[in-house]
Amino acid sequence: MKEKESLDSLNPRERTIAFFYVLILFVLASTSCGFVLFFSNPDYRCLGGKQEALERMSRIRSFERVQSAWMEKISSVESRVAKIDPSLSASYEKREINFLLGEIRNVHVQNKWDERYRIFDHLAMFYELRVFDKERLWTTQKNIEKFNSDLDRCRNSMDKKKIDLMQ
Repeated sequence: MKEKESLDSLNPRERTIAFFYVLILFVLASTSCGFVLFFSNPDYRCLGGKQEALERMSRIRSFERVQSAWMEKISSVESRVAKIDPSLSASYEKREINFLLGEIRNVHVQNKWDERYRIFDHLAMFYELRVFDKERLWTTQKNIEKFNSDLDRCRNSMDKKKIDLMQ
């Protein structure tokens, strides 16, 4: 009721000005909302994110394809490293293993821009270290056997000298 009295107290000129003021605000609000909804491209950012996600997914799929393609060679290297016998001087076997490890490492070198391919470098390093550890362990065992035989020989000669001195 109070609002009706305040509208009645306005003269026709003030009513017209108030009408145009509200009309201008309505037109400006409608125009800005219409521009934001219809003329600006909000899909640009969403599409860019979608495009980036699609590219990322395609890179992941290509990595999975490369990974599955190399699994046969990696399992071959695994079996060769497990079978290698350092007591045999089979240099051809070591060369073959090193050649395969070089091929595996080359996958990382060709795709250095993608950190996922670093796993191939790590695998090659792992198998190289595994071969090295096998050779080193074998050498250490041979040294221990040699030292034990030397110690036994030394003990035998000492026992022999003790017996000779006692007689």
